[in-house]
Amino acid sequence: MDVERMEVHLGSSVLSQDPGTVRTIRSATLHPRYELLPSPVAPDRPELSSAAYDLAELRLSEPVHGIRPLPVAQHRPRPGTPVSIFSHGTTAAPDPSRPGAEIRGDVLRRGDLTVRGHEQCAAQTPAVVDEASVFCARDARAVRSDRTATTMCFGDSGSPLVAWGRRGPVLTGIFSFAGETAGKVCGQPADAAFADVPALLPELRAAARPSGGRA
Repeated sequence: MDVERMEVHLGSSVLSQDPGTVRTIRSATLHPRYELLPSPVAPDRPELSSAAYDLAELRLSEPVHGIRPLPVAQHRPRPGTPVSIFSHGTTAAPDPSRPGAEIRGDVLRRGDLTVRGHEQCAAQTPAVVDEASVFCARDARAVRSDRTATTMCFGDSGSPLVAWGRRGPVLTGIFSFAGETAGKVCGQPADAAFADVPALLPELRAAARPSGGRA
């Protein structure tokens, strides 16, 4: 993917009404241990793959002023912790009759999830769930009610997962993969796997730091 052709929109909740502060991307640094993990049951099908150390640092074309960065959590949230994902992903699979259709949703949406244990997460997909670099969350409330479950869909990749600390919201994860690794489609309940930002960020920052200077 050519990140230099991508845009970052800051401070926008409805893109068609207000694009917010727009920046292009000057460069990107992938985590040095990033790895795409082929499915053990279908290694020749990349769409069933999972990932490990799925985190990158993006450097914007210009500084951004007046927007406070979200603090990073000190550690991975424990199972049972309530968390929220914020995303411009779509809410349904793209229409196959419209090849190349937009996979970015116009409206910024919030989904409330609950962190799950590694064993629970690994049991619901044949894919490899790398416990050292990812953790999972799921909409547990939908299981106990008739409400529509919050699920991950196209365009959600890279979306932030937020936990609610004593001093306010903190960034704890970045969405990596979900039910597609088990052959599920948008809307079907599944655990969602998130890159463990507190654990992965120090090594990523060290890799992104220019040689002989500060990042």
